[in-house]
Amino acid sequence: MKQNQNENQSVGAILLCAGKSSRMDGLDKPTLVFDNIPIFIKSLRKFEYSNLFTKIVIIASKENISEIQNLIYKYKFPFCEVILGGERRQDSVSIAIDYLSQFTVDKVVIHDSARPLFIESLLTKGIELLDDNNGVIPIIPIQDTVKKVDSNKVVETLNRNKLYRSQTPQFFKFNILKKCIENTSETTNYTDESELLEINGYQVACINGNLENQKITTQDDLKLLKNFNGNDNFKNGISTDVHKLIEGDKLILGGFEIPFEKGLEGHSDADVVLHAITDSIIGALGQGDLGKHFPSSQDKWKNASSEIFLFKAVDLMNELKFEIFHIDIQIILQEPKLSDLLIKIEQNISNLLNLDIEKINLKVTSTDNIGLIGSGDAIGTLCAVTLRKSND
Repeated sequence: MKQNQNENQSVGAILLCAGKSSRMDGLDKPTLVFDNIPIFIKSLRKFEYSNLFTKIVIIASKENISEIQNLIYKYKFPFCEVILGGERRQDSVSIAIDYLSQFTVDKVVIHDSARPLFIESLLTKGIELLDDNNGVIPIIPIQDTVKKVDSNKVVETLNRNKLYRSQTPQFFKFNILKKCIENTSETTNYTDESELLEINGYQVACINGNLENQKITTQDDLKLLKNFNGNDNFKNGISTDVHKLIEGDKLILGGFEIPFEKGLEGHSDADVVLHAITDSIIGALGQGDLGKHFPSSQDKWKNASSEIFLFKAVDLMNELKFEIFHIDIQIILQEPKLSDLLIKIEQNISNLLNLDIEKINLKVTSTDNIGLIGSGDAIGTLCAVTLRKSND
C-alpha cells in the first residue's frame, strides 16, 4: 500500500459495496460496468492512485463478495482488503472501523461505491480539513423549490437557501468516529456517519461537492450519470502510415484496387489507408497500435488483406461498446492521380465499415515533389477517427 504524503498521519479508507441495490431490478450496483469498468473500481482507482491512504477496506455483501474479490485481482489492487459487511450501512461501517482499529489510523474516509464521479481533489481537501474539524462532508445546494407535503397537500414551502444535499466521500477523525459508534445504541438508525456525529454532539464541517457526483440508486440514475460523463462518451484516435512504391505489386487503397504499374511494399498488402484507419481505431480505444495486434514478425500476416486488420479492430471496438462517429482521411501521394477514384474508395470504406458514407471524409493531397512521397517513391495516409459510446 502506498504511503500517505503526510508522514505524520495515517489515513484509512472504507469503500462501501454491501448495499442491497433493491431498486436496480436485481443488478448489483458496485459491479455494474460504467465507462468500461465496474463502478466500484472507478472510485477505487481514485483512492489508490491518490497516494493518500495507508489502508483501503472494501465492504462487500455475501452476494457479491466473491465477485468483488475477483475484480480486485483482475484490476490489480492486491493491497485492498475485502471484508463482509452487515445488514445496514451503519453495521458495515462499524465492522470496517473494528477492522481498522488493529492498525494505526488517525483519519478515515468513507465513500459510497455508487458515487463514481467525485472529484479526486476532494480527497486531499477533506483530509486536510480534518486537522481542525472532527468531520467534513461535501455538500451541494438544492436548486429546486422544496415543499413539505402531508396527505398529498402542501403544508409548507421550505427555505432552500439553508438546505443542501450531502455526498460522499466523507471524512472523520478516526477516534472520534469510533467513539461515536461505541456510544450509540445499535437500535439507533442514522443515514450516514455525519448524522452519527451530530447525534453525539459533534459539529461537522462542509466543503463544496460536485453536481456530477450523483448516487446511483435506480436504472434512471445510471443513464443520467452517463450523460454527466459525456466527455468520456467520445474518444479520438490519430494515425499515419507510409509505404514504399515498388514495381509489379497491386496498389490497394481503402480496400480498392487502383489501376497503376506500381504497388506498395509491405508485410501485408500494405494498404496505407486501411492501416491508418485501423491504427486510429485501436489508438482511440487505448489498445496500443497496429503493430501490437498484427506484428510483421508473424508469418500469418504475410500478404494478408488489410481488411482482416480492420475487421478485427472493429470487433474490438464493438466489444468495448463504441461506434464510429466520424472518420477524416487524407491520402498523400504524387502519383497516381486519385481525384476521379475518391468516391469509389470512400464508398468501399463505407461498405467495409457498414458506416454511413456521410460519416467519412476522404481527401487527397501531394507534397509538391518534396521528399520520398514527392518523388513518387511512396504513398502515405493520415487518419483521425472519433468514436462514440454505443447505446447497446
